[in-house]
Amino acid sequence: MTRELSIPALVSEAWSLAAKAARPSLIIMLALIVAGGIYTFAIGPGSAMGDAAPAIAARVVVFVGGEFSLVVSRAMLKTRTGDRLRLAHANLSIYVAFLFVGVFIGFFLLILPGILLKASGRVDVDAETPPEVVQAALVDMLPTAYGAVLILACLAGAAVLFFMALRLLLVGSATVATGQTLVFRTWPWTKGHALKLAVAGIATHVVPFSVALAANWALRDVWGDGAVGSFLSGAVGMALLVPFLLSGHGLAVAALSKLHPDIKTDE
Repeated sequence: MTRELSIPALVSEAWSLAAKAARPSLIIMLALIVAGGIYTFAIGPGSAMGDAAPAIAARVVVFVGGEFSLVVSRAMLKTRTGDRLRLAHANLSIYVAFLFVGVFIGFFLLILPGILLKASGRVDVDAETPPEVVQAALVDMLPTAYGAVLILACLAGAAVLFFMALRLLLVGSATVATGQTLVFRTWPWTKGHALKLAVAGIATHVVPFSVALAANWALRDVWGDGAVGSFLSGAVGMALLVPFLLSGHGLAVAALSKLHPDIKTDE
């Protein structure tokens, strides 16, 4: 059965769910902001936390981020189903899938410039070719047909990963809703809806992320280079990403309710 999606309805429901989930997730939201600050403090200049600190801080961010996802999804779905291990399993499966596909795409895109440079006759790239020579030749090649091939190949690689992300959008919300680890079993649910989900994602993903990125860039010189500045840089940066994180979860839950309204939750 083909289900129709309304882009305005999806966007409206996603932001409504984001607003409703803000209060129930406030504590874990603050923990995520603090974790972001700790991470930038650990990798900041002059950090005295030791060589292992960045890796430990990164794991803390990942753990708190997973807990944030669980709390937000439960609040939006109005359920107590889902557990940390299953959600982590689902997320890890997606990361591995993207890594697997990304390795092949990345390998192709790494060797393609050398092939095109050689075909264009600009420079014969080998292991001893200085990087600055390769870079200058690439810049010179970009306005040509060979450069167009390289740009199109990069766009195609990005499109493949973007398409995968859209088709797997429901994984987290479905895993929490059912209490089961659902990954590629959700793939058929989004069949034929990738374009509408992509357009809706502009309002729930692209815009809030771009605003957060721009605001963080504008504030880059405010905090200074000290330890406090490093912490504040990460904490504020993470706080600016909260609307993006909430609205992203909101779109997933809104799409799940439209594309699979008969899904059962274990109250």
